[in-house]
Amino acid sequence: MRISRLLLLGVLSVGQGVAQVNSCALVPHTIPDDLRSSLEQRVAAFLSAQADGDWVQVAELIGNRDTDSYKQCLVSRMQELRMLSFDFSIQYLSACSTKTELPTGTVPRFAVEQLEWYLPGTGRFQTSSEAWTEETRLIAYRDQGQWYFKPPQRQMQEKWEKAHYTEADFRRDRQEEIEVRNSPSSPVEITDVHVFMDRKFPSLRNVRFILRNVTTKKVVGLGMKISMVDNGPGEIDIQGPYQIAPKGKIAKEESLDALTDMCGVASKNAILVDRVEFADGSKWEFKEPAKPE
Repeated sequence: MRISRLLLLGVLSVGQGVAQVNSCALVPHTIPDDLRSSLEQRVAAFLSAQADGDWVQVAELIGNRDTDSYKQCLVSRMQELRMLSFDFSIQYLSACSTKTELPTGTVPRFAVEQLEWYLPGTGRFQTSSEAWTEETRLIAYRDQGQWYFKPPQRQMQEKWEKAHYTEADFRRDRQEEIEVRNSPSSPVEITDVHVFMDRKFPSLRNVRFILRNVTTKKVVGLGMKISMVDNGPGEIDIQGPYQIAPKGKIAKEESLDALTDMCGVASKNAILVDRVEFADGSKWEFKEPAKPE
């Protein structure tokens, strides 16, 4: 099963449990006409520059929010995998804002300038060996009165990885990407953690581990929490009717995103058991230790 940190507020089915992604919903908005027109023009320029191999122009349209090395990485990836066309409707332009409540009508200009805007559509991509179309999303943002873009990194990352990773990459146990946080009082421990790159979607990690009941009571329910160690976006809750015999154990496997973008390093995730229910009706819940004053 695959767990993704999404920008959609929703509930995902995860085996016996449920994974909830804490975030905000993407809702279509209208922006001022002149900004819509300039956005359409800049999207066309972004696509044309990739088709023509004008990588200086591509780099300019990516903008200067990131470091030079990061931008160089993006451009080098795009040289291998170009987005040649993008069929979209400006009516579905949407933004995710947790700090500012956006109006139902036209979004004020100052708010447009502050947010990242998500433009869904169908893109046509090409590498040296293949071409295809698929649904994707372009991210646009404003900086000093102009539109700039982030490429659709999910599609590009997975294609790039499949072309460049070797068998050794898929075989390597990436245990360092998961931090186990077993509470000393927890009735269930997480042990024997192993992490491997997913062969179909290399930006995902298949996490295998053992849940061990350290008590003499039967476990009938359990909750786990997965979050980025660096407090990144998207905390995942996994809840389910797990059956673990007294002093018994069960093997589990989860799949989660490791790369938030194609030029970043793999994120490190922490996993914690935060709720346990027993057959006798008793419960245990994790409590954060008090911080020293």
